[in-house]
Amino acid sequence: MPESQSQSALFEDFDALPLSSRFQNDADFDNLRRWIGDRLTEDDGGTLEWHVVLADDDISNRLVLGSLLEKSGITVTAVENGRMALDIIGTKPVDLFLLDINMPEMGGLETAQAIRSLPNANADLPLIAITSDVSPKRLAEMRDAGFDVCMEKPVRRDKLFRVILGTLSRRVAS
Repeated sequence: MPESQSQSALFEDFDALPLSSRFQNDADFDNLRRWIGDRLTEDDGGTLEWHVVLADDDISNRLVLGSLLEKSGITVTAVENGRMALDIIGTKPVDLFLLDINMPEMGGLETAQAIRSLPNANADLPLIAITSDVSPKRLAEMRDAGFDVCMEKPVRRDKLFRVILGTLSRRVAS
């Protein structure tokens, strides 16, 4: 099977390509239910407060992905590069990062490396790469940078939420 076909088949079997053992394709819903129950705020009527930082230099990608997440009640901070994504850490709680790989000023690989080198619990934040380049070389670079999972663009809504749940499920179980 040619490499491009085998890569395609891999993405059909998984919602995304796992890059580390931290990602769990099948979410542990018991753990997630407990975690969600703990995170529901009673002050504002039981709203789940998840916070995702989305970094992508393409405004249309930020608008589409941000809108999909916000319509599901997830708080999104959308920024145009990795430097801006890093600036969010420490200013508000973050549950995970969605990072485009190719961005100006600071790309996703450099951002992931910077997050993984933090001296605190933020170094363990889930990192999801979003990219059109799923070549073996690029996947190896993402794995080495510390990404948990890679999603190929264009990102589909159903797959996005399964990957987010799988990523958060693994974090909850840890």
